[in-house]
Amino acid sequence: MATVVNTGQTLTLTINAIARSEQITSARIEVAPSRNRYKLIGNTETQVVVDTVATLACDILLDWSSGTSDFADALWTAYTTAPNTPIAAVLATNGQTFSTSIYPECPPAGGPSNDLHTWSVTFQCTGVPTKS
Repeated sequence: MATVVNTGQTLTLTINAIARSEQITSARIEVAPSRNRYKLIGNTETQVVVDTVATLACDILLDWSSGTSDFADALWTAYTTAPNTPIAAVLATNGQTFSTSIYPECPPAGGPSNDLHTWSVTFQCTGVPTKS
């Protein structure tokens, strides 16, 4: 079977009912199970998944502006007003869509005066994303 190169991923974060995707230059969901290993009578072994942690890693262009409608301000506000309230996130790549909720993180303010302001962040998901 030929290898398919995936390009053209889009990520949409919905904050306060506003969907945003233009500022996200990279997005990756990772799911990591935590397993306990048991040695049973008869010297056989088994593993049991006891917990699963999913994360959404993003590279984001920070668009701080003088208004309150920019993406950086929306993330800042989501974190500073309700850090324990998840926000919706959807990752679409080559016909596959992954939906989840993430806990907000607070973006940095400032940066170089003559370059793009970027932010690499890893959001914690509320559970394992669903694929549709």
